[in-house]
Amino acid sequence: MFDLSQGFVHLWFAEPGEWREEIVVAEAFNILSADEVARMELLRFREDQHLYGISHWLVRTALSHYEGRPPGAWRFVANDYGKPLVDPAQGPSLLTFSLAHTRGLAVVAITKGAAVGVDVERTDRLVDAPGLVRRFFAEEEIQALGKLPPEALNDRFFLHWTLKEAGLKALGAGLSLPLSTFAFCLSEGRPRRVSLFGPEPPRKAQWQWAALTPRPRYMTALGVAGTPGETLTIRGYRATPSGKAEPLACEPIALSEGIRYQPAAGA
Repeated sequence: MFDLSQGFVHLWFAEPGEWREEIVVAEAFNILSADEVARMELLRFREDQHLYGISHWLVRTALSHYEGRPPGAWRFVANDYGKPLVDPAQGPSLLTFSLAHTRGLAVVAITKGAAVGVDVERTDRLVDAPGLVRRFFAEEEIQALGKLPPEALNDRFFLHWTLKEAGLKALGAGLSLPLSTFAFCLSEGRPRRVSLFGPEPPRKAQWQWAALTPRPRYMTALGVAGTPGETLTIRGYRATPSGKAEPLACEPIALSEGIRYQPAAGA
């Protein structure tokens, strides 16, 4: 069992390429719900099925590190915008989580008693960064990113994009909140200081943000509703096919005030 104290967020990562397909299928049928298995089987491509199976396996096994409940026993419900939550009908639990995945990597953020959102993207994939910025970003971001040389724009695009996607998940509003209605301001230096601008979030809380690199060519971002005046600490772990949990060192790219990254022991 892992200790998840108040004021901590744990990020769990899994690399689908480490799991053989037959293991993923067996694990999926062993612990995923019937609805999850059905959704996995509806995916057209094996690679997508593999990623889905690993991602949802990761949610269940990671949660079981904090409460004495088998991975297959977890049940989930969704809010009005589709954000998954631990089913309260199963009994009291303070655990909240958010899942994201992209080709080659899945991540689950887990904390206690706070809204949380996470996103992950591959930063080496080809995108029309200028076009996406103009189409989806807030005016403040359009102006700031428009001053960057082309060779710097791609990295900054993914930094803003992952923060925005994490923000939507943290707020639990889904696509009902357009990406252009809120903006992130990033300072120079490393790690950058990140601040949120735009309409006040729907809950009175101190929103805290972070962006980290868990692996080369990947960017993950996190949004958490913290307690004013409280420092929030992030730690990273890696789930392996052997069932062991290993500490994972991440490189912090951007952190808001009141949030810090602290490597787990052994990372």
